[in-house]
Amino acid sequence: MRTNLKNNKIHQQLLAVMMLTIIVLIAYQGSFNNNFVGWDDNEYVINNDLVVNHEKASLKDYFRTVISLNYHPLTILSMSINDNTCSQCPNGISARPFITGNVILHLLNTILVLILIFKLTNKNILISFLVAAIFGVHPMHVESVAWVSERKDVLYSFFFLAGLISYMIYKKKGKYRYIWLCLTFILFVFSCLSKAMAVVFPVMLLLIDFLMSDTEGVKTIYRKLFKSIRSNNIFLLIPFFAVSIFFGSLAIHIQNGGDFFGTLYFVKDSRDVVNIVGPFTLLQKLQIASYGFFSYIFKFFFPFDLSILYPYPPLHEITTGPFSAKLWISLSGIILLAIATIWSVKKTKLYFFGLGFYLVTIIFVLQFIGVGTFMMAERYTYLPYIGFAFIPASLIAMSSQKVRKIYIMLAVIFIITMIFLTRQQVDVWHDSDTLWSRVIEKYPDNELAHRARGKYYYMLSSHAKTNSEKNKYEDKALVDFKAAIKAGTRSADVFEGMGIICVSRGDLKNALNYLNVAISIDPGKGKSYYNRGMILDQLNKKEEAIENYNLALQYGPEFELEILSNRSVLFLETGKFAEAKSDLDRLISINKKNDMYYHNRAFALIQMGDIEGAINDYMQVLFLKPDDELTKKQLRILLENSSVRKQKN
Repeated sequence: MRTNLKNNKIHQQLLAVMMLTIIVLIAYQGSFNNNFVGWDDNEYVINNDLVVNHEKASLKDYFRTVISLNYHPLTILSMSINDNTCSQCPNGISARPFITGNVILHLLNTILVLILIFKLTNKNILISFLVAAIFGVHPMHVESVAWVSERKDVLYSFFFLAGLISYMIYKKKGKYRYIWLCLTFILFVFSCLSKAMAVVFPVMLLLIDFLMSDTEGVKTIYRKLFKSIRSNNIFLLIPFFAVSIFFGSLAIHIQNGGDFFGTLYFVKDSRDVVNIVGPFTLLQKLQIASYGFFSYIFKFFFPFDLSILYPYPPLHEITTGPFSAKLWISLSGIILLAIATIWSVKKTKLYFFGLGFYLVTIIFVLQFIGVGTFMMAERYTYLPYIGFAFIPASLIAMSSQKVRKIYIMLAVIFIITMIFLTRQQVDVWHDSDTLWSRVIEKYPDNELAHRARGKYYYMLSSHAKTNSEKNKYEDKALVDFKAAIKAGTRSADVFEGMGIICVSRGDLKNALNYLNVAISIDPGKGKSYYNRGMILDQLNKKEEAIENYNLALQYGPEFELEILSNRSVLFLETGKFAEAKSDLDRLISINKKNDMYYHNRAFALIQMGDIEGAINDYMQVLFLKPDDELTKKQLRILLENSSVRKQKN
């Protein structure tokens, strides 16, 4: 009988896994054709040598690098294993392998949620499936899955959930239980190395202890908690809390620009992230946190009008007006919810566990401490919604047979609706155009959205195959750049983009003005000096152009080839032949197959009186380009002159 029951449970689990796989793939089917978006993807992938040139990187490099004030080496390491080359893609990199990896991890996380809840509820397949299904297809999770840079969400969650399951196996007190405890610890460390949000893991272990403890007959929440803690060896969790404190402190230290005793390397511009929560009072922070707490719950049931941005309202709206009333109501709601939780724990621990799971995993992103520059973010709900989904799923399972059927039908309708909404939201993440256009629809004056979309259009214009296509995207970029400038942008990229577009349209005066502004905002950006140097060259201000190329080489060595090529020509035009030869020597050492470098060096050598050197360079030109009639003529003249000179001698 027991064997049949066990087999039945296994069959139920396998069927649940199959169904979850199907609905998750249906929900995210459209994501495989999505592209990178202009927000963090450049820093994390496109311009990240640890990912695109990973064969040149050592393991130490991954554990020393900080990107956008975030330390998650395992996330970057996981990205480096993708085969991402794409000759037809604008950046030479395909987003598909990264997105596919995210979807696979999300599917695995969905299955882990099924297993976790199955164990937590004493093998209740109904609760397990409902929680896992909601987790797998909820549209609020699209940001964590469809956004390449959010690999950190799905990866840290994978280790986090696997760690919780491992801990529950340890709790069964089997023969190898302490091996499972060690595995739990390792998975926890891996989770922290994927994203710092994993530091709440030890508190989750205490919640599991509470749920699994024998506290029947104990009436108050305080005594239930005390008995739960007393019945477990709390000292075994000390290493977990120690690791949590370390990674939490490290995250705060890095967010403040610290480099951990000189061991960490900050990628360019990664120290520029600002925390907007600073100006608010303690009461206002509590109100904002309470508002976020209930807003995420509201979005759980009604995930409409989603956006990658949820900006803070103006400061005066937080203290006065309708929004202020919402904040006071939210704070009052938190107090009432706490009272209801304490009362409900007398009857069941399930509600307390679900709410505790939700609160513990979301508390650090409720903007009381301040994370990022926005009031809310959909990605913050990735793990917390497991806990909240646990509450209605438990209520359905505990309801009477007659009522349960109605609840299950409603749950199925809810899940199907979520699948359709998720598919729509996946399409929003298709590229920077679709993503930022949605934000601009909601926030027409948002500086970041116009800046990001403008940069995307500018990138498309630079890769356009026809002049009409180039002009089309330049026009679109100009509209967004001007809107960003009107909104008060301080982005050097915007002004630089405006300058380059003006150059392409022959408006050199305005182009120079825009480049001057770009450099005043970011004096350490080599590309801006390079572009300004080209403009000054066209304006026949050759000495100034040379000075800018010098600065470009100082601040942007990645453009060395282009800078030296342009500067060497200017040196030739201004009679600085030794300097020209020096640049051309370097260019030839980089690329020995460019005939123009040899041709220009030959000219410099002639002016310096080195005829034999010039002859050798002209011969090298003909070796690379045998049909070059001009070079043949010049070589013939040099050889004749050289012969005459030898005869005289």
